[in-house]
Amino acid sequence: MFTFDNYLFALLLVLVPLFIYYSYFYKKDTYRQQPWYFGLFCCVTIVISMSYPLELSSGHIYDLRTIPWLLAFLYAGLRMGIVATLLILVYRFFIGFDDGFFITLFAYVSSGFCIYLYLNKYRETSFKQRLYTSLTLTFINVLFVIIGILYFLENFNQTLLPSFFAYFIISHLVTIAIVVYIIETLQEKEKNSLKLQQAEKLKIVGEMAASVAHEIRNPLTVVKGFIQIFKSDQNLTTKQVSSIELIQSELLRAEKIINDYLSLAKSETTDLELVDLKDSIINVVQIMDSYALLHGTTIKNNIDTSFFISANRNELSQVFINLIKNGIEAIEEKNGVITIDAQQIRNHVEVKISDNGKGMSEEDMHRLGSPFYTTKHQGTGLGTMVCFKIIENLNGKIEVRSKVQEGTTFLISLPLKE
Repeated sequence: MFTFDNYLFALLLVLVPLFIYYSYFYKKDTYRQQPWYFGLFCCVTIVISMSYPLELSSGHIYDLRTIPWLLAFLYAGLRMGIVATLLILVYRFFIGFDDGFFITLFAYVSSGFCIYLYLNKYRETSFKQRLYTSLTLTFINVLFVIIGILYFLENFNQTLLPSFFAYFIISHLVTIAIVVYIIETLQEKEKNSLKLQQAEKLKIVGEMAASVAHEIRNPLTVVKGFIQIFKSDQNLTTKQVSSIELIQSELLRAEKIINDYLSLAKSETTDLELVDLKDSIINVVQIMDSYALLHGTTIKNNIDTSFFISANRNELSQVFINLIKNGIEAIEEKNGVITIDAQQIRNHVEVKISDNGKGMSEEDMHRLGSPFYTTKHQGTGLGTMVCFKIIENLNGKIEVRSKVQEGTTFLISLPLKE
């Protein structure tokens, strides 16, 4: 009756579609950036599991539909989880409108509410916490199924009850542990691969910067000196003064690009010190206030608590200045607002810089921080790339959330110091 072969067959029905997804589809940006593709694979897995169940004894049907159903919630989001729930109910209705349908309805609707409570925090936790959460949610679902069986099925073979429930519980818990471990491992492997590609790009840009930037800066300094001398000439016409100012502004822009190249050439952050994040943000806001007013934008700093981190003070300020400046320039209309908040999440501080600008598409968000990619007409993409590199060197991370015409939010997470 309860054999290991039965379990292996049920496990195979769950694992094969997931391996197909992560072996081929997840490696492509289009599918990885749209979680509902993974949700569709979960739905396919549900149908396969329910179509080929195991009859452990007369009338006792067994499958692992709970596993892909739970994964649809945890890795594809609430909408795909609801779709997966409806799919199970509809398919079970067509299989038979009997006691089994009411057990399914009771168990999956009840445990669905429990999943909803965990869902928002699931992706923000560590791997170990995600594993514990998935085990807990699976156990809750299995428990509801058992309650449903005891309540709705009066003709259930009582002699098989203990062994069936033990088999049912253990097989589900073991399966979810295996599947979550495989998914997290494959996702981490893909992330590391993308980080390696990004590091290679940074290395190429850095080498180019180290060999070229200094040579370009020297003649630029000479040209800037002569431009300053020409500008002081009293005999210049208004048109000539305007042309010289334009040349001067373009030289300053060229110098900034060179500085960004030189920042990329640095392999790591040096001169670390204990920095109060609150004071650093206050100084940055004072620097950027006039630039914001010039563009009809207000900067609201809501940080009133000290958070101490280990960082290079100037580089950290450079990150905040770049991100705030990008936010200001993304606001096309007047009455724009840049909002800065911070909160402690376990042993990290998370700084949130939000704007109500034009926002970005999914493609823009995923390409942000790549060499020479920018959403601005006269940008180079190097400023944002430098920001990502500085935060990475501080063992932090930057997350971008944005919607077109609704604004953009940068979430910067940095480790706290005592």
